[in-house]
Amino acid sequence: MRTNNRRPGRPSLLTPERIDAIIRASAVGAATSLAAEAAGISRATLARWMTRGRDAAEAREDGEPADPHDDAYVNLFRRVELARARMAKQALSRVLQAGAGSLVLEERVRTYTDPVTGLDVEERQVRYLRPDWRAAAWWLARVYPEHYGPNAKSWDQVLDEFTAHELRDEHDRAESTELAGLAERLQLALTQTASDTPVAELPTPVPSSPS
Repeated sequence: MRTNNRRPGRPSLLTPERIDAIIRASAVGAATSLAAEAAGISRATLARWMTRGRDAAEAREDGEPADPHDDAYVNLFRRVELARARMAKQALSRVLQAGAGSLVLEERVRTYTDPVTGLDVEERQVRYLRPDWRAAAWWLARVYPEHYGPNAKSWDQVLDEFTAHELRDEHDRAESTELAGLAERLQLALTQTASDTPVAELPTPVPSSPS
């Protein structure tokens, strides 16, 4: 259950103007500290607002009743997350375009009248960035670090580790089977020993002589 640590009676600094300022900063990829500065608040304050909004949003998704006092914080959290996601998508698109050589550097449009047909013609000239493999490598290293990151292992290393793992599993299975058989044989031996041993007879009581 989510706890509420609000201070009753304290006026909130979370105003629509500050929310808009935070969203605008987040939409261009500004860091949290810069987004807070753009809104005229401290980074700690923005972090508290975002935490409260996240917790309230998750609680609502889990079916807990919504507290109207959390609406502004939930709205802030969701709008900031959306703005950051859109910015990340645009940035990633530019990285991939740079890797493929499809990133537009300059575009010119020239309109003139064809002297033969007398029709207006629009001519578009586009200059692209040269393909740069480093952009694609950067993306791969961050999305698939286990394969393309600085600590990525070679294909031979992956195969060797897989083989070693399979050998360990096979050895563990063999040991488990051997131990199970040993326990079964030991239990059988104990059962046979118990059945071959006669039950000890109690001594016959000696009658006492009359006094």
